[in-house]
Amino acid sequence: MDERKQDGETVMPSVKVNLKDMQKLIGKKISLAEFKEAILFAKGEVDGIDGKEITVDVKDSNRPDLWSAEGLARELKARLGIEKGLPKYTVKKSGISCTIEKSVEKTRPFIACAVVKGVKVDEDFLIQMIQLQEKVGTTFGRKRKEAGIGLYDFEKMTAPVFYRGCKDKEIEFVPLEYKVKMRPSEILEEHPKGKEFKHLLEGSDRYPIVIDSKGVVASMPPIINSQTTGKITDKTKQIFIESTGFNWETVNTALNVIVMALADRGGKIESVEIKFPKTKTYPKKSVHTPVFDTWSIEVELENIRKTSGLELSNKEILRLLAKSRYTAKIKGKKVIAEYPSYRQDILHQVDVIEDVLISYDYGKVKAAPIELVTTGAERPESLEVDLAREVCIGIGLQEILSYTMTSKQKQTTMVGLDEEKEKFVELANPISENYTIFRKRLFPELLEFLSQNKHFSFPQKIFEVGKVVALDSKSETGVEEKNILCIALSGKGAEFNTIKGVLDAVTDNLGIKYSLKESNFAFLEKGRQGEILFAGKKGLLGEVSTKTKQNFGLEQSTVILELEI
Repeated sequence: MDERKQDGETVMPSVKVNLKDMQKLIGKKISLAEFKEAILFAKGEVDGIDGKEITVDVKDSNRPDLWSAEGLARELKARLGIEKGLPKYTVKKSGISCTIEKSVEKTRPFIACAVVKGVKVDEDFLIQMIQLQEKVGTTFGRKRKEAGIGLYDFEKMTAPVFYRGCKDKEIEFVPLEYKVKMRPSEILEEHPKGKEFKHLLEGSDRYPIVIDSKGVVASMPPIINSQTTGKITDKTKQIFIESTGFNWETVNTALNVIVMALADRGGKIESVEIKFPKTKTYPKKSVHTPVFDTWSIEVELENIRKTSGLELSNKEILRLLAKSRYTAKIKGKKVIAEYPSYRQDILHQVDVIEDVLISYDYGKVKAAPIELVTTGAERPESLEVDLAREVCIGIGLQEILSYTMTSKQKQTTMVGLDEEKEKFVELANPISENYTIFRKRLFPELLEFLSQNKHFSFPQKIFEVGKVVALDSKSETGVEEKNILCIALSGKGAEFNTIKGVLDAVTDNLGIKYSLKESNFAFLEKGRQGEILFAGKKGLLGEVSTKTKQNFGLEQSTVILELEI
């Protein structure tokens, strides 16, 4: 397991390595004590030693490139001054292609491939490849849902390769560690890996198959390899790697991590041309994978010095960034840092500054004396939130607390808004369809609460004070957070005049003077709604429309009030 849980707390990925193997990969002999010290610079920590096996806890769940001996060695080479800047890999075109057929579009649409030749397969290699393959597929690939990896003995395959969707009766092959041919449905029901990952293909009428030009099946991703091609041994000289999933970038990142590890062991990388079907899901032109793209980020030099507290020269900043595997250059008052595309953990300038501090060594940073004595106090907005809460409780409302994460459907179609036009702060890799975005409005969450509590007596009078999040290109983070008060009344007497009275009571106690103008919100009844304006802020109130109530399964009259505070 690459991520373990103990008492509800997530433990970071652990990697098992051999010191002698690490020395070979780094290209330098280091003692165990030196390794323990050096591994801290790769966000790792030695957690245990069992004979020759060292367990390293990697303190970063967003760096799949570090989850192997090869990845750790790659990082340490720069930290120890053996290499500097971006890791560089030579990729030669193999002349081999893999054609994605339209039949996999709805099941598991993307595949990225590569061939690595000249790898010496030994015990250390096999241990690390099995470990890395499992870790990338389980953690980064979300238990193979977003990315599954397959490695094959390419000398047993005949190019070109095809990625196609087959019906159950169209294909059968011998799965890994079995001796008899089985249909895809039989593998899912009887093979241990089939049983474990069966849910990933449930409901599909076609099974994804990687197959060569002579009809030899390589695998049924992301479930199991075939016995014919899917076993790497000490006799294997050429390895075919594939990564499948639903997102093109995720699939490519997973492939790159594996390919880099093989190249670090002396393998020669050759690309595979991926040919796409002509549909909107895929790129228009073929792509050669692996793709070692780089991205760049600009960081103000003064921001590095101010945030780190270090008086670093421009030359020193460049040196420290090179130790962190960036290729950087100074442009005016900024440094432009180029980094590998698989570094998906770099989202902001502070991420680059953190790498500068790691390279400098946190242990060498001197503590600065406290020069200013301050007295703590609550922030004004916190006081406003507390006051709003007290006012609502004072007029007989019951407080609820809903999740900040929610579903796009609840925030749009269920309240009569166009999902295509609404823009949200979304998760790149959501675990559940119920929690894919940050809420942009509160009232849908209160309506859902009412729908789940219909078995209690009415009227029900509830409120919530919470944050909503919206995209904002002008802010530093690209998003804007607001505190919102939302009130919902449901049952007999819940009408426009009632919620208007609640609005007056709340605004009087908060010292707010507002104006009300006519509005036309789809989720409120026409003629019984309004938009609230005050001090540059907004709000809304009105009777929930019949259609919206039906979408939430509500039968009682319901009114809502939403107000920025």
